[in-house]
Amino acid sequence: MAKGRAKPTEKRTGSLRCAIYTRKSTEEGLDQEFNSLDAQREACAAYIVSQRHEGWLLVPDHYDDGGFSGGTMDRPGLRRLLEQVRLGKVDVIVVYKVDRLTRALSDFAKIVDILDEAEASFVSITQAFNTTTSMGRLTLNVLLSFAQFEREVISERVRDKVAASKAKGMWMGGCVPLGYRVEARKLIIEPTEAVTVRHIFERYLALGSVALLLDDLRETGVVTKRQAMRDGSIRGGKPFARGALYYFLKNRIYRGEIVHHDKVCAGEHQPVVTAALFDAVQELLASNIGDRRNGKHCRSPSLLAGMIRDGLNRPMSPSHTLKTGKRYLYYVSNEAGTERSAIPMRLPATTLEASLLASLRGAIGDTPALIEGAKRISANDISRLRQGQRKLADQLAQTRVSILRPLLMALDVRITVHADHISASCCKERLLGAIDPQATWGTPSSRITFEVPASLQRRGNEQKLRVDPTGATSMRDPRLVALVVRAFAAREQLATLEIAAPRDVRRELARVARASYLAPDIITAIFEGTQPGSLRSRKIERGKLPLCWQAQREVLGFR
Repeated sequence: MAKGRAKPTEKRTGSLRCAIYTRKSTEEGLDQEFNSLDAQREACAAYIVSQRHEGWLLVPDHYDDGGFSGGTMDRPGLRRLLEQVRLGKVDVIVVYKVDRLTRALSDFAKIVDILDEAEASFVSITQAFNTTTSMGRLTLNVLLSFAQFEREVISERVRDKVAASKAKGMWMGGCVPLGYRVEARKLIIEPTEAVTVRHIFERYLALGSVALLLDDLRETGVVTKRQAMRDGSIRGGKPFARGALYYFLKNRIYRGEIVHHDKVCAGEHQPVVTAALFDAVQELLASNIGDRRNGKHCRSPSLLAGMIRDGLNRPMSPSHTLKTGKRYLYYVSNEAGTERSAIPMRLPATTLEASLLASLRGAIGDTPALIEGAKRISANDISRLRQGQRKLADQLAQTRVSILRPLLMALDVRITVHADHISASCCKERLLGAIDPQATWGTPSSRITFEVPASLQRRGNEQKLRVDPTGATSMRDPRLVALVVRAFAAREQLATLEIAAPRDVRRELARVARASYLAPDIITAIFEGTQPGSLRSRKIERGKLPLCWQAQREVLGFR
């Protein structure tokens, strides 16, 4: 007996306890009063009665698997039956045909091992086999080989049929997508649901984030498609889940196409959304990879996703890092399809967004630029214009992304990050429409451009573009001031220090005193609070400052 296996708990008596096992690959017809499983069981029961003189007795338990393939042993009825065999409660398994028990040679070998260990056997009532002899096992293996071959041929034939049908654009069944109904095995547009589908696609473009779209759909009561099942139950009609919404937005059926593995074919059904709308959604989904980076969904949507590109026209996607439990957000160049020599840009998201909004508010307040080229403008027009400017600037002062992002997209804001500066623009016509929707005067259709404060800084052998929050700070940094005060104090202490003083004391004083050799205008800016917003005390303490004052200004971000 094999090691590690439980011995039968009941000893075999003079009679043979027989269990009937039945199986059908599909569920078709199982709801009938007398189905295929009943027919198999009736034939097996009659055979057991005919063998009563041999001591065969039918156990009352049923072991049926309706709708399960013979290519696997993961069947509830079979598992229960084999467990009864291991416990010694079943001596003979009776089946109508061998392929009802299994269609795989590997599974058959496992079943035979279990039967041999429990000193049990099985009988096929339509095929004479004796598994206790080598010839019987050989014959059975040959038959099972043909059964397995038949199953694989059927599977290949079904796969080929599905592939050929989808290549012709035919819908091959499954869950009916929202926006369609099925007639004569074809997808037909459902007008009411089609409006909902287009609304979801358009709202995603307006919000730019699946997280915001998810909240918007739940607030407006948009749910998944309700479908009546064969058993009378209702499936769907529930709020969208995040994963389901991603799949919905990527479903090419709405574009009038059928997908089979990696092949896309034109479908027989009509599209619900236009090709331009569908492609725009796919582009935004591809660029907005920060929402699902490393399998972690970011609930804070990115303000500028889809609006920002670098100097090589690469989209800059939201990204983030975690350090000591704090999340740091960035915009990073998408390197797909570019040469490795092209260095990706990386900018802090929070600072960039604040600087962009501040610069945009400045562009909104530039009245001469707005009215340039206008015809027949009156004093009342100017008054309404200034009121609209103040109102729009107040809206841009909001902190909620759900308010700011639709506004920026309505203005068609575009940001380009170059190697040494950041430029932005917005549609002048849309901006004037947002400021004064009732304006009767017009301007030529053009774009208003403006700069975002930024500076090019060096870190070791690498140069990085750093965004300044508002250009220069308007308040003193206590740490910088304290550093300069300590530096001059250490410098005086070094001048009066005795020659016999410990070397480590001299080294520490010399390190602190380096800040006292900054250029006079840099020290003045630190005390007046007009230094660049990017300047920090550790940059002076840890950096190797040059002695040249002009070089110091370049390193520390002074212009």
